[in-house]
Amino acid sequence: MSYPSDADYAPPQQGWSYRVPSPPHIRVPPPECNKLGIPDLRIDLDPSNFDCTGFGNTEFLKTISTDIFIRDNNYKDWKYEQRRTAQEVLPFLWLGPVAAARDTSFLQSHQISMVLAIRNIQSGEAIRLRSKAALQIGIESKTIDVAGNHELIPALLRGIEIINAHVSDLHKKQQAETVFPSNIGVSVSPPGKVLVYCESGNELSAILVAAYLMAIYSVDLVKAIQLIQSQRFCAPFDDASKFLLRTFGDILQAQRDSRRATTGAPHKGTAGDRSQSLAIKSKGSKRNLDETYNEEQDGEMDIEWDEARKGYAPFQG
Repeated sequence: MSYPSDADYAPPQQGWSYRVPSPPHIRVPPPECNKLGIPDLRIDLDPSNFDCTGFGNTEFLKTISTDIFIRDNNYKDWKYEQRRTAQEVLPFLWLGPVAAARDTSFLQSHQISMVLAIRNIQSGEAIRLRSKAALQIGIESKTIDVAGNHELIPALLRGIEIINAHVSDLHKKQQAETVFPSNIGVSVSPPGKVLVYCESGNELSAILVAAYLMAIYSVDLVKAIQLIQSQRFCAPFDDASKFLLRTFGDILQAQRDSRRATTGAPHKGTAGDRSQSLAIKSKGSKRNLDETYNEEQDGEMDIEWDEARKGYAPFQG
């Protein structure tokens, strides 16, 4: 009885691996630069789209200019010591570590009106994330507790509502106390500022701020991370955070599509335009000669592609 030799086996094209398959890495490239070599981090959004986000208390966003979102960025001038301080991501939203929430002088000098902590209650450091400085100077303090990643997406939605509700309340009070409403122009300084923090300022708090950008300003995952890292470069966003935010973005997009389908208002570059084009195409009940020929050609290409794929094998002889 003869046994096959090693020469009878074809070598594999790639190395074997017995680990559980992992999803592909989400790459976040550096932002593109303009002619002056400055990263282009503009947010192009029609203020009327704030009403389509599905979140309440968004009227104050219409009074804030989109031109001042990213006035400066720390891509080139970032220093390692800045990780211990908080950075301004939006005119009314700051991101930083717990050390910033405990700094009375920082809270007063930057007119922070609320500190919002997001913490994992299973961590031993969770109880230490309270801000006594906020209580001493009489500003509002909120806490969001999560027990794991399975609770994080509902917590992100809750955090977005907390931020909007706080700034919106101060905006309404400012409007009531002002003799002339501010709808004549665009407000540069928002009435309230929120500091979102966790222990390091790079983990749960960074995820919450990224989720806020995705939910309110309709930016994608990559643009949200670029905007945050342009201000707080030390926020790493590991693969687990990126996958969670991508899932969060898919949920937001599904909600937007459902809302637009219900209201019948198409949105540029979204499912509204695609459904409208499909409706126009389906007006004719019969196909013409060109459409029939094109479909036959597509079918032949599919057959050729299937035949080509049959010749591929995981081994080479």
